[in-house]
Amino acid sequence: MLLPLHLGAQGEGGRSAKETPQGTLTGQVVTEGGIPIAQARIRIVGGTPLVLSGRDGRFTLSAIRAGDQVLEVRLLGYRAFDQLISVVAGQTLDVHVTLVAAPIPLKAVEIKGSPALRPVLEGFEHRRARGNGHFFNQAEIARMQPRVFTDVLRRVPGVILQPAAGSFGSNEMVRMNRATGITGARNCPVLFYINGMPFQVTADLSINQYVAPEDVVAIEVYSGSSQIPPEFSANLLNARCGVIVIWTKVGEDTEGPPPAA
Repeated sequence: MLLPLHLGAQGEGGRSAKETPQGTLTGQVVTEGGIPIAQARIRIVGGTPLVLSGRDGRFTLSAIRAGDQVLEVRLLGYRAFDQLISVVAGQTLDVHVTLVAAPIPLKAVEIKGSPALRPVLEGFEHRRARGNGHFFNQAEIARMQPRVFTDVLRRVPGVILQPAAGSFGSNEMVRMNRATGITGARNCPVLFYINGMPFQVTADLSINQYVAPEDVVAIEVYSGSSQIPPEFSANLLNARCGVIVIWTKVGEDTEGPPPAA
């Protein structure tokens, strides 16, 4: 459910729209309880570069093209926020963004001793050693410099990023090119897992609206039922087309698996 923005316009030094076709956007990102949220990812869709909210939740976007624009705010663990705003040349809009918590469920993990890796990432390395599927750890993802999560998937053979219209602009839907015998090949949707739990992506949204590449420590991509490990074979959730397993940072986690040899 989208929440309305409360906008306030402030003139800037008497400049007219003829002198500059751009405006400025300032604001604050908070929780439902009014607590400021830091590190939220904020941008104007198709426009200004992405910025992060500060410790006080405040942010500023400058040089925004005048007219109707879509403000996008993303943070892992909160519902995606999109809102249509109207930018006036030479003026500043101040917005108040409230993010609604939507935590991703995590499986309980019992940790014994002091292992070098999180147990789930030890499993990642064991599966990688078997050679089925495609694997990327945190260091490899960082070297790609992905702008959005699906930029990583472009490097996997058989993965198709299908443009689709969404509620707030175009999305990239993830599909697998799957052979179907005498009828040739067809594209079918993949099943996502996030931190070991099945994660359904709604029809008009993309995985990019739930996961940011900088929050990911490992990715596993399995392009068919013969590759999928038993722990990720959820037939009731149509995993046969392919599975993409995403491991994200948890708590104070900052280190992913070591670089592949």
